[in-house]
Amino acid sequence: MIVKPLPNAMPASVTVSRRSRQQGFTLLEAVVGMTVLAIALTLLSTLLFPLAERSADAFLRAKSAQVSQAVLAELSGRRFDRATPDGGGQVSPITCCSDDGGLCPGSGGDPRQWQLLDNFDGYSGNAEALLGSGHYQNFQVAIGVSCETGLGWSGGAKLLTVAVTSPSGEVMQFSQLRGNY
Repeated sequence: MIVKPLPNAMPASVTVSRRSRQQGFTLLEAVVGMTVLAIALTLLSTLLFPLAERSADAFLRAKSAQVSQAVLAELSGRRFDRATPDGGGQVSPITCCSDDGGLCPGSGGDPRQWQLLDNFDGYSGNAEALLGSGHYQNFQVAIGVSCETGLGWSGGAKLLTVAVTSPSGEVMQFSQLRGNY
């Protein structure tokens, strides 16, 4: 049997070479693909990366709240006033830093050893130095103590203000009113 080639058929060698040229991408297809990829990465970076930053900010805010709670708890264990007896009791009238400059600030040294609430007025430093814990690295604390009058409390009251600065530089302020009763 004799096989005749079809009139429009190409030789086998031409067919193979044409197939090898059709594999891969053209330069135009590669440029279009890279352009689409660049646009997709730009959209992702503008949408997703700020979300990651915001979640870190929320974590630092929660940690700042923990620092302030720990500081206020630490201060609530201090004597309200110089005349306040150990174990508590009413003192009238109360004294504040504005009345006696010897009360504020603390007498230097370790703030964890300070006994009077007024010693902490004007304190500014690292949260670790005040709390003695390694859980609050790079958090700064500033404390203010002021006498509050006209509140109707017979024993008087002191306003504690704690400003916590997070490692990102955001300052959050917390306050507590402490009465003498």
